[in-house]
Amino acid sequence: MGSAKVSKGAYVNKHVVIGTVVAVVGSALMSLPLAAAGQAGGAAKAPPKVANVSQRASSIKRLPDGSPDVRGTWIRVGGGMNEANAPDSELKAFGVLSEPQGFGQGLVTAGPEGGLAKAKPPKYAPDPRPPQGVVDPANRQLPYTEEARAKRLDYAKNMCCPAKSLSYLELSVRCAPPQPWAGGGVQIFQRQGEVALLFEQNHQSRIIYTDGRAHPPADMVFFGGHSTGHWEGDDLVVDTTNLDGRAYYGVGNTFAPYSRELHITERFHVVSDKLITFVMTYEDPKTFTKPVKVAGYLYPNDEDEELVPEFTCHEGSFAMEDIFGF
Repeated sequence: MGSAKVSKGAYVNKHVVIGTVVAVVGSALMSLPLAAAGQAGGAAKAPPKVANVSQRASSIKRLPDGSPDVRGTWIRVGGGMNEANAPDSELKAFGVLSEPQGFGQGLVTAGPEGGLAKAKPPKYAPDPRPPQGVVDPANRQLPYTEEARAKRLDYAKNMCCPAKSLSYLELSVRCAPPQPWAGGGVQIFQRQGEVALLFEQNHQSRIIYTDGRAHPPADMVFFGGHSTGHWEGDDLVVDTTNLDGRAYYGVGNTFAPYSRELHITERFHVVSDKLITFVMTYEDPKTFTKPVKVAGYLYPNDEDEELVPEFTCHEGSFAMEDIFGF
């Protein structure tokens, strides 16, 4: 479920995003200072060595209205919830984590004949990487309500093997990606009044309206919800409501769907034209007793060596047959 990468040489990199929950930090942690002031009476220190291009202080590309220009194809890392002390599940035998890992699995590489190939580090991947993980609570123990905890354990027990019923299968088995995000690469389009996200996975798209409109009435619900946003300096702040409660927090996990009351706030901070960090706050009173915060980042793909191929799911899928044997 990742962003396939085609080299000019004899290998193919397939990039997929690890759905780890990402710790949020301020923008000061996301970029390195150009220089450090010297002590009083001493010479100024040399600027620290830049580890990677995405850490360099650089001008942010901007649109005519002054807002950051975030158009392009990006690799998204983070945004899931790597829950601590997750309940055990028989799915672990199939390489599936018990926690709601979210939105991807990691780096996979293959050569032209399908054999393993040495992975080439992505050109613009930040080094060191911005923090990832649950920000709040700091111990990554998710603050479930009693009802949600019971439902969580019920899913962990009955999703495998085989699943007790169709109702225990995460929607990705039927090629419905998590909402409002999907895995793999994302191409961002931007124009006055809108920021549009076109995901590599399953032709999914998402529109963030930045024209000042309000959310629709609460009784109008959508699978991916309704997202509005506005710019605060170099931060795009996005508010998502009106979710229909059928989707879930990630792929390959034993986690029940979230409720219709889920409210998501995202803050995307444009560090440079090579790095965007983000913070997501989940407020779901039927699932958690307090908000849960996660974070992550996006970096651009290398257009000289990487392509975003069509990703299809239904074609050739044997998931239901493999699970139930029919």
